[in-house]
Amino acid sequence: MLTDLQSKLEKYESKAAHCTRAAQEATSEPIREFYLGLAHYYADLATDFRWVIAKQPGAQMAAE
Repeated sequence: MLTDLQSKLEKYESKAAHCTRAAQEATSEPIREFYLGLAHYYADLATDFRWVIAKQPGAQMAAE
């Protein structure tokens, strides 16, 4: 289960980074804001997954 959570964490971190890059490359303000909003959403999801992973039994041992 821990590896599944870590996989999802990496997926959301990747999506947040992709959306941040897309926002930086956007040619109009509405598109930039759209991608910034998505980046924030995915970053929040990644934060939630980090929190859940940290609460899992054995997470400390896996991090070492």
